Amino acid sequence: MGRAYRILVVDDDLDILELLRYNLSREGFKIKVVENSHEAVDAAVSFRPDLIILNIMMPAPSGIEICKQLRSLPKFKDTYIFFLTARSEHYYHDAALDTGGDDFIEKIVGLRALTKKVSTVLNDQFVIRKSVPSVIVGNLVIHRRAALAYLKGIPIRFSKHEFELLFFFAQNPRKIISLQNLVNSIWGSEVYSAANSVEAYINSIAQKLGGKWLTSLGNGRYKFSPR
Repeated sequence: MGRAYRILVVDDDLDILELLRYNLSREGFKIKVVENSHEAVDAAVSFRPDLIILNIMMPAPSGIEICKQLRSLPKFKDTYIFFLTARSEHYYHDAALDTGGDDFIEKIVGLRALTKKVSTVLNDQFVIRKSVPSVIVGNLVIHRRAALAYLKGIPIRFSKHEFELLFFFAQNPRKIISLQNLVNSIWGSEVYSAANSVEAYINSIAQKLGGKWLTSLGNGRYKFSPR
């Protein structure tokens, strides 16, 4: 059995820290929690986490500032950084991604959703990196900020949920991905787990791309292959 993945959690809310410590520990992760944001970078250096969870809204330094500091250090260039936020404004979401955050979860969605996303990237080894501005697979170019894709130079627009699915598929080409993998990775919540809805989004993506980009393997399993 391999080593337990390490997760550093930084939040000034003690209740949130304890809830995350409890839920993530139950998944087999080794957890370190930090209440004082001034100690976050030093804690990361000594703990060597595989994934870091930062609360955006903390007394200085904020989660955004901590993320900037971490990304400036070579050892944290590829470490997963997820943001936890009580704010739903797009400004905060954009700031989280622009400073190098890989994903964000609104607290209103729930800590269970965050736990699912963390498990997806560490235990299941799927890629979730929304900080990446664009993804190129074959002759398909996907631009995250514009929520737009170009196939052989021709623009294709997708709905919000379709684009989130496409971006995830594109970052995990040739992997067998189940409907539950998709729900956990994108939403992390059973709220969106109605199979018919997700399948409808997938079918729409396949129609817009044409060809055989998305292959259904049966039993709610899919594979995205570059063309």
